[in-house]
Amino acid sequence: MLTISEPKASSLGRVNIGIIGCGAVAETCHLPAVKSLSDLKIKALGDINREQAESVAERFHLREASIYTECKQLLKESDVDAVWILTPPRFHAEMVMNSLSFGKHILCEKPLATTLEEVEAIEKTLHHQSKDSHSLVVMPAHNFIFTPCFSRAVQIVKDGVIGRTKSLVGCAVSNLYFYKAKTDFRTLAKGGVIEDQLPHLLYLSHDVLGPRLKVVSVKPRSRGRTAVQDVNVEAEMPGGAGVELAAAWSGFLPTLRLDLTGESCRISMDLLRRPYNLDVIKNGEKGSIRMGRQIRQSFDVLRGHHPSYLNEHRHFIDLINGDAEPRITVESGLNLARTLDQVMAVFGRQPGMTSERFRVSLVRVEADVAEAVRRSVSLLGGLNISEDARVVVKPNVCFKKNTQNMIITDPRVLDAVLKMLKEKTRNILVVESDNNSGSADDRVKKSGVLDVIECCGAEFLNLSKDEFEEHRVSDLIVKIPRTVLEADYLINIPKMKTCNIENAFISIAMKNVFGILADKRKMLFHKSLTDVLLHVNRILPEQMIIVDGIVAMEGLGPVWGKPVQLNLVVSGSNPVAVDAVCCNVMGINPYAVEVLWKAYKSGLGEISIDQIQVEGEEIEKVKRRFMHPVLLTKNIKSAVRTVLKTYLS
Repeated sequence: MLTISEPKASSLGRVNIGIIGCGAVAETCHLPAVKSLSDLKIKALGDINREQAESVAERFHLREASIYTECKQLLKESDVDAVWILTPPRFHAEMVMNSLSFGKHILCEKPLATTLEEVEAIEKTLHHQSKDSHSLVVMPAHNFIFTPCFSRAVQIVKDGVIGRTKSLVGCAVSNLYFYKAKTDFRTLAKGGVIEDQLPHLLYLSHDVLGPRLKVVSVKPRSRGRTAVQDVNVEAEMPGGAGVELAAAWSGFLPTLRLDLTGESCRISMDLLRRPYNLDVIKNGEKGSIRMGRQIRQSFDVLRGHHPSYLNEHRHFIDLINGDAEPRITVESGLNLARTLDQVMAVFGRQPGMTSERFRVSLVRVEADVAEAVRRSVSLLGGLNISEDARVVVKPNVCFKKNTQNMIITDPRVLDAVLKMLKEKTRNILVVESDNNSGSADDRVKKSGVLDVIECCGAEFLNLSKDEFEEHRVSDLIVKIPRTVLEADYLINIPKMKTCNIENAFISIAMKNVFGILADKRKMLFHKSLTDVLLHVNRILPEQMIIVDGIVAMEGLGPVWGKPVQLNLVVSGSNPVAVDAVCCNVMGINPYAVEVLWKAYKSGLGEISIDQIQVEGEEIEKVKRRFMHPVLLTKNIKSAVRTVLKTYLS
């Protein structure tokens, strides 16, 4: 049971503050804003990185502040009345509960906690406190509520000036480079910008309309990056008011716009760029309400002097000293958690998914490649193939050379798979199709793959010479070879690679079957690559995927990347789940890979790692952060080296 200490009374109204988390939010938002406040003093700085805490102390002239690397040690030993919790969200709930147990007032960055259960536990703990003047303050940092233009807008709505509210439209755009973040928790979060910028719009919507938002739709986009980069959310209020919210990460100046339309007029504001201005539009005529500074408004934001932070901290101090009624409460944090939970539920919901848990094996390759391949399959129950089954094997032979063993499927993996299959059936056909780098016959011969096929007693077929069915996908006609459609079983043996083609981002199981299309000019399909991959993976026969991750590829794949010595084999029967596990190994958020997210939403497979049973090695023990397939100097240099090695060797 949590024991709560009695809060200490501050001398002469001055509040001693301890900061838990000395990263970008502390440096760019909170500390610059409170320079002018004489009634608070920073007495302690806590961060797991001592050098970072010391750097903050030096930069902000906090030489008297004690430095701590443990949260509980700061709470126990430092002489502070209150703490600011400015860590990544996953730590918030535990730190809030610990701070309460030591009798500290709390200002906690949004969200107060990451689950409804955590927020409710915090609320329940506070409820057990006595309700006298010594009650602890727990204030979620919904800072933009304290923006002058928003405060005036709320008052206008309360006064009934705009009449019944008909709609609210909001847009939050942030620049990640502006923060100069010390960690990448934002881009690694399941929802990306949904969990970073959308909460600002949600708590502002709650404040002006009430908390009973019903989320109708969530439409995210990754824009070829490793995280959800922008999202559009539609919601509605019980009274019928429509809510449209858009959040995005961008390379441009941040903005936070809100438009409220009522029966009588519309009010419009940009809380970031023009925090002191409010526009009122009535009968086509616009009037402006101006408060405070004008010319340097946007410049102040870039300097970390946005008025909301200063006003927020003033309010926090007033609450501690009993000089104000709370503008934001734990209930506000709970309401935000509820709506965010709704958004994530709609974001992650997929129709038609069975309750069966997907299984993927992860095996480390020591000396014997064949043994690792066999073990990866046996961990999943082996190959359930009948003696007369027609088996099609699709390795990745996208190029005629295999520079540093990172471009095409390792011949040793193919050899091991074919020998396993020979124990089950004689009807084994290895397939590839023509592409922009040449004919399939030429590629398998020059790469040495044909030697492996013939040595194992299997046959090869160029699918571009096979009979085919024409399928319409979007506005395209694609040719699906009959041999593949009529097979009893498909063995998919992709290479683990990043991919800079359109929005593919990775080239593993789902992307490898792009190579079965009979069409030679496959580049014509790149504009609709996601739709094509979804269609092909949906109609294929039963699969076993065996991923060659012995030497993987990062950077500008699928050909001109850089080798990564992983020494792994990854196997499974569902291409979506296999790709999701590979993404986690590669340090990529599967929710941000467009084709995986859409496959998940349409019921083709699972991408939540918590819902996939991983056999063999633990992901955390084998993972390695891959360079993303973007035009960075490092990637371009690696690509040039690969080109030279490929053509000069």
